[in-house]
Formats: sequence, structure tokens, C-alpha cells
Amino acid sequence: MNPGRATAFDRLARHAEAFPRLEPWPDEWPAMDARDVALGRQIERQTVRRWLTLRAIVQRQLSRPWDRVEPRVRAALLGGAAQLCLMDRIPEHAAVAETVEWAKKALRPGAAGLVNAVLRGVAGLRAERLPAELAQDAEATRSLPLEDGGAWLLKEPVFSASPPDRLSERSGVPLPMLLRWINRFGMAEAQRLAMHTLAPAPIVVHGLPGGIEHSVPIAGESACVWTGDHASLQSTLAAHPAARVQDISSAMATSLTAGLSPRVILDACAGRGTKSLQLAALHPSAEVVASEPDAVRRGSLHETAARARSAGLGRVRVAEGDAMKSLIGTVDLLVLDVPCSNTGVLPRRVEAMHRFSPRSLESLVQLQRRIVEEHLPLLRPGGALLYATCSLEPEENERQSEWLSGRVDAATPIVERRMPAGVPGEPSHAYRDGAFATLLTAVHPRGRKGPALR
Repeated sequence: MNPGRATAFDRLARHAEAFPRLEPWPDEWPAMDARDVALGRQIERQTVRRWLTLRAIVQRQLSRPWDRVEPRVRAALLGGAAQLCLMDRIPEHAAVAETVEWAKKALRPGAAGLVNAVLRGVAGLRAERLPAELAQDAEATRSLPLEDGGAWLLKEPVFSASPPDRLSERSGVPLPMLLRWINRFGMAEAQRLAMHTLAPAPIVVHGLPGGIEHSVPIAGESACVWTGDHASLQSTLAAHPAARVQDISSAMATSLTAGLSPRVILDACAGRGTKSLQLAALHPSAEVVASEPDAVRRGSLHETAARARSAGLGRVRVAEGDAMKSLIGTVDLLVLDVPCSNTGVLPRRVEAMHRFSPRSLESLVQLQRRIVEEHLPLLRPGGALLYATCSLEPEENERQSEWLSGRVDAATPIVERRMPAGVPGEPSHAYRDGAFATLLTAVHPRGRKGPALR
């Protein structure tokens, strides 16, 4: 069978064993043709993105409850249904036959028979592929939304008659998260947010000169949407080291610091260094120190620092080991883009919606506060603190801003929130991630000191 398809099913089997604790595993694929890798990635992405939608469709063909189906069989059923319902270019016979072939090899003949019967039933559900201009008027219980704005019209009702349950099933957004959105924003906005999770997230590049091939300018922004492949993007970034890949909303947070004149900046949760590169461009006379606890991302951070130096973007260095302790009381601008629930970037981090729970949210809130407490000693008296997330949750955003204001003496904070934008069928330049940021200036920590840096 196709090696990309086989690898996708192997990865989906791991997802099925872990669900709902899905993780963004390393994008590592065995040596094979690039087209096979692309096929495998697409199968995995579509299945994870629409896990709950595909489960609702498959369940209609099963005589047993979903929780009595073993995880590896679930992986075959969901991955096969994803090819039939979400990937137009895959022939029906290939989707069914190769999924059954994987089930024979990875599971057992009896399981392969079940997979074959269920997938043929799923294929028979499809009635008509509706274009975007007709999809909005289709009966919701029979309409499967697609990422291009169109929909599959099904031969019979599959989705729930209850509006919240139906929206969860059609979009793939778990009901607890959806109910939070309905309670906070109302049904219409919750529906828009749910449909946003289906929109393809574009690659947005800042800092490229005009006229570059595969770059489409975004009106009103100094950025463009990249339409080329990954290889052409990497070669273009190598040729233009000052350029960076960053969504418009993510760039918003760091832009709040444009009016400051810091000498020492610490980007303390730097990831792969996108904001470090932006900070270096915004504040060319400053020294930008970037730190990242994850070893893999820290390797990429060193590459970003080298790119900044080659582009002449000030002084960027990566803090290793105990180097952070030498910064105590010296940082003029402390940037904390903290780990969060990722609910503002679900098209990019689809696994995050399944991991979300009140317990995980509370754990993240406490982690965010620990990060603030650990790094406050580095800030010089009267310095500035930028706190940012890619979350929509008030516990991680507005309430943390209130907590910060109570934790320090500071000028009135600047608070900025961006809601996600873009739904299936809209042009890629209409897409935006969700983001939150608060900037506190003239910061003087009050009360207890933060714990010693690890």
C-alpha cells in the first residue's frame, strides 16, 4: 500500500490510543517520495482536525457504541472516512481498499471486514458536493462543512437536532469548549469561531520586499501571504534573513512596545524566536536576549539569532544555563509570551481543542503566574513587562492582566485583544489568529520577591 497512507494510519493509531490527550508529535516521516509524505500528512491533519465530525459519521454505520471499538480500529475508520469525506482528489476505491489493507496487516482479518463494511456505508452517505454559494442553505443535520466553504450534502440526517451538539459535530469543536463560547459570546459568534477552526491557516511573512514570487501582499499590513511550497519559502527566508513568518495578530503583541526605548530586552519564552526577530527590528539599538527551556526549540532559536545578526538587526543572543541570573535587575523590557491553551490558534494547533478542560486551564493559569514570578526579579525598577497569549480565555488573559496589576505597581496597562478572523470560503488574506497582550510600563514589583531562577 502507499507508504504515506500507511505511516499516517500508524500515527493515527497513536492518536487514537491517547485521545483526547492528542499531542503535536514531531513531523518525522520515513524516507519516501515527497508526494507520499504530503498524502500522509493530509490524512493525519484532516482526521485530527475533524475527529468528532468523522466519529459522528462513522457511528451511523456501527452497531456498537464508539467506546467499545478498539482504538486502532477507530484510527482506521476515522482515517478512511477522512479520505472519503474531506479529500476530494482521492478515489473512493483507493480510500477504502488501502485502509482495509492496513487493517489486515496492522490489526486482523475480522477488523478489516468491519472497516470495509463501515467505509462503504460512509461512501454511500454522500449525496452531492455543494459549492460555497449553496452550502449555507443546506439542511444542517445533513450538511458536512468543508474547508473551502462548500459542503457534502448527505443522504440522511447524521448530525444532532440540538443546535450546540450539532455545531460541535459539524465543526469538530468539543462541546465543553463550544458551550464556553456560547455563554461568553452568544450563539452566532460561537458558530463563527467554530467555523473558523476549519479555515486553512495561511503562512504570513513579514519583511519581504515587494515583487517576490509566491508572495501576495495583505492590504494595510507590511506582510504577505505565502503561496509557494515549503522549500521555496525556506530559500526565500535564507535570502532575506530579516523576514519572519508570523501571523498579523501575533505581531500585534510585540508592536505594543514600539514607543519604548529599551537597552536590554529579554524574550523569556522565545520558542523559535519569531518575536525575538521582531523585537530586534523594532529596537535596533537594544540587546535582545532570548531564552527557551525546550532543547529542540532552543536549537532553532540559535538559528534565528544568527539570521538576525546576518540581517544587521541589532544584537541578539541566546541565554544558556545560568546566564539568566546575570540579568537580575537589568532588563528594561521583559517579554513573556507564555504557554497557553492555544484557543486563539486552533486551525494551527487542532490537537489543543481536544486537550482543553477546566483542569488543564487552571494548570496553565498557575504555570503562567509561576513564569511571571520567576522572571520579575530580572526586570529593572521602572522597566516594562509585555504579557501575551494566543488564547481566547479570560482566565489566561483579562484576569491575568488584573492579577499582574495587583502584583506590581505600574502605569495603567495597555490591553489589546484580537479575535480570530476568517472562515471557510473567505480569501486567505482575511485570516487572523486570535491573540491577547497587555503592556505594563513603569513596573515596580510589590510585596514578595519572585522565586530564584532555575
